[in-house]
Amino acid sequence: MALKNFGRMVEVMTTNMSFSLANYTMEGTVPFDSDSLPNESEIRIWNLSQTTINRIVKNAVLMVNAGYTGDVGTILHGRISAVRTKWEGVDKITTINVLDSEDLSTREIKKEIAFAKGSYASAIIKQLAGLIGLPIAQMQLAKDYRYKSGYSAKGKVTDIISDVAKDCGTSVYINQGKLYVRPLRIGADSVFELNPDTGLIGSPEYFEEDGHKGYNCSVQLQRRITTASVLKLTCREWSGQLHVRSGTHKFSNTGDFSTEVEAIM
Repeated sequence: MALKNFGRMVEVMTTNMSFSLANYTMEGTVPFDSDSLPNESEIRIWNLSQTTINRIVKNAVLMVNAGYTGDVGTILHGRISAVRTKWEGVDKITTINVLDSEDLSTREIKKEIAFAKGSYASAIIKQLAGLIGLPIAQMQLAKDYRYKSGYSAKGKVTDIISDVAKDCGTSVYINQGKLYVRPLRIGADSVFELNPDTGLIGSPEYFEEDGHKGYNCSVQLQRRITTASVLKLTCREWSGQLHVRSGTHKFSNTGDFSTEVEAIM
């Protein structure tokens, strides 16, 4: 691993409070994937005072910055969905669950919305995104499908957006509170060189499923890797370009400090 990646750094921030890996015992898992449902992260912090715990409240914004000395960036920006504290022996552990957007499960269209004949998918997606209050970070459709007979929308908004995006041959996912509508393999994402010198851990595992081929890889925590990241993998088993479909950042003081990804060819 390159020397620049020594020196673990994590900072958890919420309600004008900050908890750093240097001053607190912490661990966390931060998942990311390519579907339209918000991901739920889990952060555990040891031995907080009750006064501090009382200030960690549901629906408050929480951010996590992580990386190494001189190279730190955001891996989570969401809202707290649950907080609970329990004793394990002499330790008091507070577990914080965080959705990477607001809880969208109740955002439904109960009275059918009818879109006119000839409506384009892009216009429908933009209007539906407005209903769930998520900013669109990227909108790049493989094809902008035209509904010649019109389109009727009713039900969970995230499901409808997914269905429309599917008609366009395009993925839709939520990442750090923003909506992405784009194919995983198309975009101007920077390429991350993934090899043993840049933090690749062990041997990638090849997989084939649902018509996709790819590799499961583990790397020392890399905050730049997320959904749709482009990896240039170089290892004994294979060399080539991959596109990240899902993964998890894991951090702790002395245990896991890694990013695990599922990436497709």
